[in-house]
Amino acid sequence: MKFNPFVPNGIAYTGMFTGRYDEILTIEQALFQTRNGNPQHLLLTGERGIGKSSLLFYADLVARGEIESDGVKFNFLTVSTDLAGISSQAGLIKQVARELRSKLRQHKSLQEKAKKVWDFLSSWEVLGVKYNGREDELDSDELLDDLVSITDQLIESKEFDGVAFLLDEADSAPSSANLGEFVKVFTERLAKRGQSKLLLVLAGQSLIVNRLRESHESSLRVFQIVQMHPLEQAERELVVKRGLEIANEKNESQTDISSDALELIASLSEGYPHFVQQFSFSAFQSDRDNLIDHDDVSSGAFNENGAISQLGAKYFSKMYYSKILSSEYRKVLDYMANHGDQWVSRKDIVSNCGVSATNIDNALMALKSREIILSDDARRGFYRLPTRSFATWILAIGRADREDLFGEGG
Repeated sequence: MKFNPFVPNGIAYTGMFTGRYDEILTIEQALFQTRNGNPQHLLLTGERGIGKSSLLFYADLVARGEIESDGVKFNFLTVSTDLAGISSQAGLIKQVARELRSKLRQHKSLQEKAKKVWDFLSSWEVLGVKYNGREDELDSDELLDDLVSITDQLIESKEFDGVAFLLDEADSAPSSANLGEFVKVFTERLAKRGQSKLLLVLAGQSLIVNRLRESHESSLRVFQIVQMHPLEQAERELVVKRGLEIANEKNESQTDISSDALELIASLSEGYPHFVQQFSFSAFQSDRDNLIDHDDVSSGAFNENGAISQLGAKYFSKMYYSKILSSEYRKVLDYMANHGDQWVSRKDIVSNCGVSATNIDNALMALKSREIILSDDARRGFYRLPTRSFATWILAIGRADREDLFGEGG
């Protein structure tokens, strides 16, 4: 048995976190600006598997001073949580305040200096077992004002460089949560109290931009938008090498990797950090001679319960198999996958995917209605896959079929 360092089901360790120099620099600059009273709130967007949660975790460590930033050590009170499962603005505030209370418990000196804050949080029954009334009966504006007062007093205590709210899965918040309104009102009320040492960092898939705009047209102006893109080839390979360095520190037997195996992992992943972790994890598990080679990567990726199967089960199989009964519809997706998430014309699809024009029209209509593909509002007859990661997985499925290593259905 050997320790496998790769993390396909969670946040990457800081030692394996690489390829995000510009994003890290932006976060560090935002923290520095906030500490000096001129905050620039951040909105991290990108596809699933692109590394948003890992970057947010890294930001938390830097803000708390666990990791130094170019010789600078920050001391922020960080409130880090996710917005999955909330259904209202009151629920949003509950979630944030619950995490805030948890953090305050770690700072006894602050509890004494800000006793009103602690008393309020301790007695606020919405954070406990029950509240006098249903959640949709709560006065979210009053709760928000309370949260503003708490944050105001925390900043005023001068125990920290500032307060940083790090909210993951922000795109999961439904329209009823009015996230944009929360952002706009929360920041403005604190500013009116003269408190500027607050940093908001939201992370979510790209649809979060529209979600914020729908809730409050001006909310996007609060943020600097940081669009996260796939890793470059060298960055992908560095992630794998760092993982093996960690493994070799823990394991008695040392594991190496061939250049063609390293290149194959980088190619299959298309630069998605989660994919890099999954393909690397599966290749490491397949290795039997302490040298990960091309065959180890292939078997780890394409065998039953391998990387492709795992990624499909987590992200894509429902769209590709369960929602589509026709193999000809899948041929349309297979052709579109060659273009990633770029627009493809109906004319090109008819000319190249080997399906009749009538069946292509039926496929495009069905795929669009099931939200498996998107249509271009500005140009009639142009379509694309919703994400490049979906295209990457489809191409990997095709490669597996050609090599006869993986059965349909994952």
